Amino acid sequence: MTDVRRFHAQPPEALLRLELWSDPKPVTRRFKAAFQTGLPPPSRAVSAGVARVIWREPGAWMIRAALADREALEAELRTIASGDGAVTDISGAAVRCAIRGSDWRVLLTYGGVFDAEDPTFGPGCVAGTVIEHIHVRLDVISLDHIDAYVAPSFAHDLFAYWTSVARNLNVRS
Repeated sequence: MTDVRRFHAQPPEALLRLELWSDPKPVTRRFKAAFQTGLPPPSRAVSAGVARVIWREPGAWMIRAALADREALEAELRTIASGDGAVTDISGAAVRCAIRGSDWRVLLTYGGVFDAEDPTFGPGCVAGTVIEHIHVRLDVISLDHIDAYVAPSFAHDLFAYWTSVARNLNVRS
């Protein structure tokens, strides 16, 4: 039996977008001073205090935190961005699905165009892909936990697809 212990949508969270318009070095210095870690490079993610910072695209990061931390985090990020960028609340743009179990890679190999079995795709790695015609952003948290971000309007279809795949593979979900 394949081990994917569970996958389900997480409770609503704050999701902010930090976008930089100019040289990222000053913003990166301010970010590091505030969070004791730098902005992650392409295809990477880091934990920064109460937040998870996920590289999104050149010059842009997606920052996840608890709803209770949103206002303070947004204010801090606006100070950090200053005149070099912007912070936008995109909380309604994605649902986070946590997939837990040592065989999450097996589940992700179906219906997509992504090499989930690549051993270098490990904790701290980020990728964007398409699974069953749905755009998904993946953030590897640990060897047995990956977060998948998907537009709310597609979440139900993606969960139904994964449930079907898990059933066919005799996966515990």
